[in-house]
Amino acid sequence: MKIDILSDLHFDNYFYNKYTNDDVVKFYSQFIDFNNCGDVLVIAGDLGHNNNQNIKILKILKQFYKNIVCVLGNHDYYLTGKENKSLFKGSYERVDNMRALINKVEGMYCLDGDIVEIDGIKFGGANGWYNEGFLQVNYPHKFFQKYSTNIMWQNCTPDYKNILEIENFDDIYEIEKPKIEKVYKDCDVMITHVNPCAKKEYLPFKYQNPSSTFFCFDGEEYFKNGNMQYWIFGHNHNVIEYEEFNVKCICNPLGYHKESGNGQWTKIKQIEV
Repeated sequence: MKIDILSDLHFDNYFYNKYTNDDVVKFYSQFIDFNNCGDVLVIAGDLGHNNNQNIKILKILKQFYKNIVCVLGNHDYYLTGKENKSLFKGSYERVDNMRALINKVEGMYCLDGDIVEIDGIKFGGANGWYNEGFLQVNYPHKFFQKYSTNIMWQNCTPDYKNILEIENFDDIYEIEKPKIEKVYKDCDVMITHVNPCAKKEYLPFKYQNPSSTFFCFDGEEYFKNGNMQYWIFGHNHNVIEYEEFNVKCICNPLGYHKESGNGQWTKIKQIEV
């Protein structure tokens, strides 16, 4: 099976009020070879801020793929703009709606602590989230109070003000952890939005400081005890590949305009499982 990998598509950064099917295909043809698509497109979170736009564009991409498998990311929780605030009472309601819209489409799967098997390959996934793992791994002799970490979180990311119903930086991690534990032993390909390794060398250089705790979690136990061949993630907006305990980990983000590839578009990453 051939699997195409992308993350951090941020649809609303590229498409506004008026756009057509052809506009979307033309844009993505800059980095997807639609004549040589994989059997499955994996999207590791951050579709965009508008659910209706997200599902519309996913359906256009689905024309070229037998299956699309995805998880959601931190931006998919954001409750910004008049439309979102009129439609949803909170961020979790918006996430539930997005997941339901995707799962209604034949051949499209938004994973939430579950596994889908396609042609004998098992894809497991959950949104995932960040925790204090980076601090514990890289600053083992320094104690970080939760209060001070929350202050750092508020200064480093807009998640705290754009996601309703959370008070602490790791609130969503506590929700997502059981979902990861439910599937990681039984899948061939694991998907989360957030980097599952807290080692400095597997994060972009600009994030190799305490604020990196908001870009990863410590998933070493999952690498050691799981059976996955690949772990696909996003969130960092940098192309990252590494191997940990024989698991090949891949981040292949689009990000914002020409952000992740030093002024060049990120090309689709294709693997064979």
